[in-house]
Amino acid sequence: MKNSEIQQHFILTFGYGNRSNYDALSKYIRDFLVDCLIDVREKPRAWCRKWYGDQIEKFCHQQKIEYLSERALGNTSGTSHWVSPVPEEVEGVMKEIAVKLRSQTVLLLCAEMDHRRCHRLEIAEKLKELSNQPIKHLE
Repeated sequence: MKNSEIQQHFILTFGYGNRSNYDALSKYIRDFLVDCLIDVREKPRAWCRKWYGDQIEKFCHQQKIEYLSERALGNTSGTSHWVSPVPEEVEGVMKEIAVKLRSQTVLLLCAEMDHRRCHRLEIAEKLKELSNQPIKHLE
């Protein structure tokens, strides 16, 4: 664990959009001492192979942080309103992440660059209710 017990932990959100590299993500991981990256896409695939889940997982291992792909936190609505593909799993997954937030900073990753147009905003708000940790939306 990189963060000390007295350090503030965060719920971070980040959308990779049309980025072709990990430069911004890497900087945020260092600057905010991220412990765990949680992929909130229903299917962790992208226009660029670099943003496929298996590639992000390799990147996270190189950064010495945990990678989780949480399909239950994906979105099937086609809009920013969150509709989980497996709603029966959401409560358990959210509680597990809230437990992590007691001692870790987590980063929620999705494709949409603008958090106001992405379902990760709704996920972050629900996690804040469960964990009482602050949210930071990264650009």
